[in-house]
Amino acid sequence: MIKKILYLPVRLIAILAGFVCVVNIPILFVFNSGNKEVEFHFSSYKYYVLDNLALFLHYNDYSYIFHYFKGEGMEKYAYTMTILSISLLLVVFIGVIAATAIMMLPHTFRKRISSFIDFTITAPDLLIIFLLQYMVIYFYKTFDVKLFQLYGGNHTEPYFMPIIISFFVPAIFLIQFLLKEMAVEEQQDYVLFLRAKGLPKSVIYIKHIIRNIFPLVLIHLQTIIWFLLSNIIVVEYLFNIHGFAEVLRSMYGQRAEAFILGFLLFAVPIIMANLIAYIVLKLRKRKEKVSV
Repeated sequence: MIKKILYLPVRLIAILAGFVCVVNIPILFVFNSGNKEVEFHFSSYKYYVLDNLALFLHYNDYSYIFHYFKGEGMEKYAYTMTILSISLLLVVFIGVIAATAIMMLPHTFRKRISSFIDFTITAPDLLIIFLLQYMVIYFYKTFDVKLFQLYGGNHTEPYFMPIIISFFVPAIFLIQFLLKEMAVEEQQDYVLFLRAKGLPKSVIYIKHIIRNIFPLVLIHLQTIIWFLLSNIIVVEYLFNIHGFAEVLRSMYGQRAEAFILGFLLFAVPIIMANLIAYIVLKLRKRKEKVSV
């Protein structure tokens, strides 16, 4: 009981301490241009780590920290989270629909498409971003057709292209995962029974298999969100989009605790995904106990 009560506070303290230690790593290793060697400054590193940790205990300083997130900072955070939310919905929707459609194809076509998906998932994210970027530029130069707005600016907040690029690889990952899980699920006794009754394949997958598989999607939301966040940060940097990643870059080197709190804000979707996974796992265990 005590372990369960202390688990969350201890984990939050460990996350905070980890962020502080990582952020101050540039102080630990200093390049000496005169001697052309890297110097190890542990005493300075220790001082800054302890000083940053102490600042989080001074409640009077919190108003100064929150100053970084007022106005434009929170607007940029809302913009980035909007891209994340829409991308996540598209990943889940397209992933489930595409996986179901592939599973209902004849076995030969299903195997070929699955092999293509397995090959595509190995491609680096940056390669896919480059190919999509090249496609837009090619259409514009060849046909004078501007498909999407690629680059951002001070007063522009593009949505379509960042969402398309961000959700592409996570959607392929989810399709690959669902295809494997559906292949296992279709060997279950209840599926064989439904086939013996003569139910159409579409009814079996849409009404029964998807319902049993969907909790696994909720459990794996954390991995999908990690994919999306990393893609969004890369997209914002490459396409000069002024999102929350730019706000974090502007904080770096100014106020360590504000910079760390900014990273913790990025962790909010992951914490929510963890909570959803925890609830789903609890409900599944309870359901299994009742059925037994």
